[in-house]
Amino acid sequence: MNRKAVQKDESTGRIRKNPREVHEDSIMEAWLEAQTADSGQHESNERTNWKEIERHVLRLQRQLAHAVESNNRKVVRHYKWLIRTSHHVKLLAIRHVTQENSGRRTPGVDGKTYTTPRERQELAELISLRQRPLPVRRVYIRKKNGKLRPLGIPSIHDRVCQAIHKAAMEPEWDMQFSPNVYGFRPKRSTWDAISQLFANLCQKGSSQWVIEGDIRGYFDNVDHEKLLAKLAPEDRVYVRRMLKAPVIDPEAGLIESTRGTPQGGLLSPLLAVVALHGMEEDLRRKAHKMKFGNSRANPGINIVAYADDFIVTCKTKEQAEQFVPVIAQWLAENVGVELSLEKTHITHIYDGLDFLGFNVRKYKGQLLIKPAKENKLAVLRKIKGILDANKSAKQSMVIRLLNPVIRGWGHYYSTQVSKKVFSYCDHKINQMLWRWAKRRHPKKSAWWIFQKYFTKRGNRNWVFADGPYTLATMSDIRIIRHIKIQGRRSPYRPSDQEYFENRREQLLLKRLNGFQKKVVHKTNGRCALCGCNISPEHFRRWQVNDDDGILFTRMIPERLGGHNTVENVVVTHRWCYEKFRSAHGYDALPEHPERFLSYNESIVNGHVVWTGKDAPLGKEQPDCWTA
Repeated sequence: MNRKAVQKDESTGRIRKNPREVHEDSIMEAWLEAQTADSGQHESNERTNWKEIERHVLRLQRQLAHAVESNNRKVVRHYKWLIRTSHHVKLLAIRHVTQENSGRRTPGVDGKTYTTPRERQELAELISLRQRPLPVRRVYIRKKNGKLRPLGIPSIHDRVCQAIHKAAMEPEWDMQFSPNVYGFRPKRSTWDAISQLFANLCQKGSSQWVIEGDIRGYFDNVDHEKLLAKLAPEDRVYVRRMLKAPVIDPEAGLIESTRGTPQGGLLSPLLAVVALHGMEEDLRRKAHKMKFGNSRANPGINIVAYADDFIVTCKTKEQAEQFVPVIAQWLAENVGVELSLEKTHITHIYDGLDFLGFNVRKYKGQLLIKPAKENKLAVLRKIKGILDANKSAKQSMVIRLLNPVIRGWGHYYSTQVSKKVFSYCDHKINQMLWRWAKRRHPKKSAWWIFQKYFTKRGNRNWVFADGPYTLATMSDIRIIRHIKIQGRRSPYRPSDQEYFENRREQLLLKRLNGFQKKVVHKTNGRCALCGCNISPEHFRRWQVNDDDGILFTRMIPERLGGHNTVENVVVTHRWCYEKFRSAHGYDALPEHPERFLSYNESIVNGHVVWTGKDAPLGKEQPDCWTA
């Protein structure tokens, strides 16, 4: 310790340190903790304490965010270095890439994937942030308009490196982003962007004219030098190597990368938002100079941005027409991209606009947000395509194929005015199902077809069901308003920890049914196997996209007599459940199986036996996978 930093308190006679030295000692303690984790042997996947690892990494990220708020660049560099060199961060990055990510089985140019615990342990030994990224493998996917979108697929090793750098860069940038930028940010979603747009337009005196911004080929045309100039010096080396990595096209071969951020990498979404950083503040300042508003706090415009999609509200059409060239100039000077003047529209709110799949429009002074017509027709076409491709499939298989589409589309629009659209879609789906069933039995009567494929349940007469399998309906989905996140809040700010804990509790149980709520309440929203928190985003992706990141599953398997009871069903991460079953098998009882028995159950000879008067019927119990 530096002797100059030591002072003697004359009143107590004790030696006290300089506050700066105390702060540097805390950095050294965090560094020693990270090095201790690095120096040990790699833990086996079965014994890894993920709860403690997540706690340690989040603590480092929050300390980094606090240093960013204090504007202490030296401490910021220290903590970013700690995160990049931490073994815990490496383990989380490997788990995210090889177990959580939907592209975990998609290889890069090296053709390698890491799906088993042994392979993941080998990958942990190979990770090196100093290694230059391999070329990116280009694939093409079809967009809604029929055009092809290029995706750049890095190797698994490079994806892990990007995840490590993202863990170090995201806390710093999340503290600096504008409050109305929602795309690719933690704890934010399209629902927050739509809620902010509603707040900007719902009042009687709100702006009436809207600029629908459209950037021409945003991800493919971002200027590398302008983007790198916004980054900190310690981040530029790797980001430059990532951006300059060549592309291997299936037709053109090896292509040099001169512009754009490759879509498909883990770091690319963050860089895309960083490239647009400062747009809201600069445009509000320009609007104030153009005297659109009466003060700096109220410059006369409002901006809502989600990645490269953004909306600007103005009071008059003349102001909107004057402001479009200002937006185009800012994008050209600061990002190096062009505003598509052909696709950028100026719309009156009474004519309506489409944004993020929603239609925003005022009817007789009342603002209503509904599903966009194009998206409604798109989901009906998708369902028709599934039925056309499975004309001879079993009824149960058709139900299993359609349910994720119906539930996912319905849950995405369940925050707005969607009941009439849901009823319309249910009506069209029933018509498609009737034609599908009639084609299979052209010589049978309508009553015979109805009795074979449809049934009556409650007030509904046309329920498409086959034994325990029942087709979901959009009309049964509840409309639940979304609570918008407060603009300046960040999950990495230490003072916001209580806010996000309360928000997690609010959002976690809001969209679950009664059975699911009881199951989640048992573990307070944590995974029953690893003890880590399950975020509301996991539940949202599970409902909207049919994501398999979480599972409602039986701890005592059905083949051993386990029932779909609240005691036996738990919520877990998919990767935790796969690890548990690989270690214990699918025909074995868990440790202390009495924890998962109801009061009328007992275990006899390794099987669950019902000791009550009336044994439960399996078909009356809720399905544990979709409970």
